[in-house]
Amino acid sequence: MRPVKLWLAAVIAAFVIAAGVGVGVLWQTLENPDALWTVVQRCVAAKQHGHTLRAGCLSVDLKDQIAILPGLIGGRWHFLAVPTVRITGIEDPKVMDPHAPNYWALAWVAAQHYLPSRVTKDRTRIGLAVNSEVGRSQNQLHIHIACLKMGVRLELAADEDRFGPSWSAPILVYGPQMYRVMRVEGDTLDGVDPFTLLLRVPGAADEIGAHTLVVTGATWDRGVKRGFYILDDRASDTPDGPDHGHGEDLLDENCRSR
Repeated sequence: MRPVKLWLAAVIAAFVIAAGVGVGVLWQTLENPDALWTVVQRCVAAKQHGHTLRAGCLSVDLKDQIAILPGLIGGRWHFLAVPTVRITGIEDPKVMDPHAPNYWALAWVAAQHYLPSRVTKDRTRIGLAVNSEVGRSQNQLHIHIACLKMGVRLELAADEDRFGPSWSAPILVYGPQMYRVMRVEGDTLDGVDPFTLLLRVPGAADEIGAHTLVVTGATWDRGVKRGFYILDDRASDTPDGPDHGHGEDLLDENCRSR
């Protein structure tokens, strides 16, 4: 997750400056794959003690075990939905726990709240992504919240007849990355868990960490039906270069496209 180090620089800088910690310590922290987890723990501690949430923390929901953090440098309209319990990433068995919160549903709600209204009025512009184990730098699960790139939106719209309630064959969506696509109906992701649906991809259960997931709002049948497209890619080598399973590449973190 390449932009995260810039994001963490801004977030952690706020903490270390307040604490009077030197710049050298800051950059050592950025090399730590647990730096994001450290930020989340501080957000949770502030919430538990009734303190005002400061830089790096937008909201903390202790009941649903989710924190929303800003992507301060990664893009103006870039946010992270991060569990407040320890979950390393997509490969962690805890994401499949039937009693765990639906972090995707919570991230979708956060997108509706934090992204600009010109975006949220069109569900097809909203994008959520979790990178693969090899495509990230931080070992705490986090769902990226931003806009979907215009080219990806157009590709999905052009191929809508190919998508249904089962995973499609891989299609070229962005660069060398080939994604399977599944379509689900509904206004929200309540009762829909992309992590669980990933298990329906042949062989995925044995290599969950190699996969990346992207979720975006969808409409079809001339806008009559509403729901979501769920996209899955697997990190691999391709003739056009390595595919790191970096679903975040499909997002526009500045929401530039109309």
